[in-house]
Amino acid sequence: MPVNAARVPPDRPRLLIGTHTFAAEGDSARRQAAGVASLCALGGVEIVNVQFERRPHHADGLPTLPVLRGTSNDIAGRSGPTKPIMSEMFDALAAHAASRNLASFCFTNADIIFSQDAVDWMLSAPRDAFVLSRQDFDGRTGTPATMEVAGTDVFAISTRWWAANRTRFRPYIAGEGGWDNVYTAVLLCHGDAVLENRRPLVRHEIHPPGPMPSPQFGEYVRMLCALDARYFSLWCTYWDGLLRLRTAKAGADEEAAWAREVFVWKPTPGERLFQAGRNVKARLRYRWWKLRAGEGS
Repeated sequence: MPVNAARVPPDRPRLLIGTHTFAAEGDSARRQAAGVASLCALGGVEIVNVQFERRPHHADGLPTLPVLRGTSNDIAGRSGPTKPIMSEMFDALAAHAASRNLASFCFTNADIIFSQDAVDWMLSAPRDAFVLSRQDFDGRTGTPATMEVAGTDVFAISTRWWAANRTRFRPYIAGEGGWDNVYTAVLLCHGDAVLENRRPLVRHEIHPPGPMPSPQFGEYVRMLCALDARYFSLWCTYWDGLLRLRTAKAGADEEAAWAREVFVWKPTPGERLFQAGRNVKARLRYRWWKLRAGEGS
């Protein structure tokens, strides 16, 4: 029996959890398999593997939902690895949750070890969103390391809230940087949302990261982060203050108060005008970069 599974009533699932697996090899395949196994052990949830319509990847134990049409190459106008688009992934999960009469959906990276405690927490109160950071651990010894407070790995969102706020989320690319910081800031600014980055509710085996930013999509991500500069700046302000609070051994209440203080969306007219100019500059810069790279206008 999975840890804490006895606390989940044996009724119909109350939460949809989705991930996206891929054709991994070696240690990457082992980490992904461990993440999938943790999902399959959960109670009180439905699990789906959100995949592309064409040539979906299948994972043992996970029902496949082959609905994704857009790819990283389509959206960025580049030639690189085929990756899904995060906003489309969330759209697919929201639609599937609604079709199953589930009030919320959740996305997790495929190599995250998901706990029943995380599910119980996300079902404990009717919020618009729950966001979780992971605890890293040593794969050889199992020794816990640090909480990864610079980013987030799990998002649970009310389907009703997502439908009303969908246009706030830009088409970031899965596996690239920035999207989790911006999405977290949007959720905390505009919803009844909470960020958990103190308790190890989800875990992740430490491994060398890929190139960041990636050579294929780094400039595209840079453009989106410029378009979302105010959200990204709020995240950076929060992160800097959080590190200071951790150094000072502040408590959970102080950290939660800091998040509430930072994530407030009240841009002035001058800031809106400045951002409009930044948007034009970012789009023109990316178009110029693609022309130089020889990949279209």
